[in-house]
Amino acid sequence: MQGILARIAALPVAAKVLLAVATLIVVGLSVVLSPLLTVLAALMLVVAVIALLIQLLRRGSLRRWGIVAAASLVLVLLFSGISNALYGSGEQEQAIAPEPTQEAQPAPPDETTAQTETKTTDEETTASDETREPERSEPAAQNDDEREPEREAPQPPSPEDKLADLGKVVAVSRVVDGDTIEVSPAVGGIADVRLIGMDTPETYGGTEPYGQKASAFTTQRLEGRQVALEFDVERIDPYGRVLAYVYLPEGTMFNEVLLREGYAQVATFPPNVKYTERFLDAQREARAEGAGLWGLSDNKLCQLADRGNGIGGGCAAESTPTATPSPSFQDRDCADFDSQAEAQEVLDDDPSDPNGLDGDYDGVACEDLPSGSSASPTASPSASPSASAGGGLPHAPGGDYDCADLTYSQAQRVLRSDPSDPHQLDGDDDGEACEP
Repeated sequence: MQGILARIAALPVAAKVLLAVATLIVVGLSVVLSPLLTVLAALMLVVAVIALLIQLLRRGSLRRWGIVAAASLVLVLLFSGISNALYGSGEQEQAIAPEPTQEAQPAPPDETTAQTETKTTDEETTASDETREPERSEPAAQNDDEREPEREAPQPPSPEDKLADLGKVVAVSRVVDGDTIEVSPAVGGIADVRLIGMDTPETYGGTEPYGQKASAFTTQRLEGRQVALEFDVERIDPYGRVLAYVYLPEGTMFNEVLLREGYAQVATFPPNVKYTERFLDAQREARAEGAGLWGLSDNKLCQLADRGNGIGGGCAAESTPTATPSPSFQDRDCADFDSQAEAQEVLDDDPSDPNGLDGDYDGVACEDLPSGSSASPTASPSASPSASAGGGLPHAPGGDYDCADLTYSQAQRVLRSDPSDPHQLDGDDDGEACEP
């Protein structure tokens, strides 16, 4: 360094002036081009660091590249400082400089202190309202955002979708009776469906009390509607019918409805016992309220089927002596009798009239014969129901008829002969016996 200074001192004055001018020019250019020189110094620093790493791996001398790295770092710091001083100070001053404030206007000299305070309060209130205004718009925007999902909420499931969730969806094409229906499409090729877990009074093979009303109720609620079928362990009963729990479109099980409304009694046949306790609860409720068939008299309840619910199974009939036809009266006609009274006794003994003594079925035998000493059949207190009904009726064991023993016309004659219906031929009390 001293040698360099000595050489400079030995130069002529003109050379020293030129050197000073050149130095100033170089410094000025360095200042002006400080951003570019900062980048070049940074690149040189990166190259020097990479070279140092290579030398370190090779275990070579680090002195030369260490000097280059140090010099590059000094130049980076120097030029970056110059660049920030020249080009960054203006931006910083612009960023830091406060916004020009409005100079306070002097208050008019005529305003009093009270007026000034009032004006100041009004200005503060106005400023406060202006400040709060943007805050009020935010909740409104939030409410709009919150309402958006409500407009896009999914529609509730339709009745068809609910039925599909409950079981196989079918349409009821016909109601057979209170607890048996026909469906379409058929289930496994079978259209008849028997409701599980309950039993309504019969309407075929001898009408039971309340049977017609149960059948009419099922027809009203199911016929022509879509329902869902739920199956239990066994799907087919011994009569070849599909066994199912039937659900209405609103999701109500119709088996349970029949029990709760008193149109049926519980009838459980294992292994199909999935809802037995539920059905028993419904029956207890209907029985306590006297609903439906539970409001019938004991004389009618005993005519229902016995399903283990304390009703049904048949009524105890009063024992009445019956006369045994005499063999001597067999194969006889009106010419074999001396009087109408004798022929009437034979007809009364066997109302089925195997001898054909009552040709017009009016209950009076051999009307052309003279009346004897016996009382007329119409006045006889011992005349049987068959006589008053017009005769021509089949023999009834114990003198008690049921629909299985009579044709429809015969049953009507018996009922008309005694409207009190002691034989219980009119199960639904509609004035028509043994309805088909």
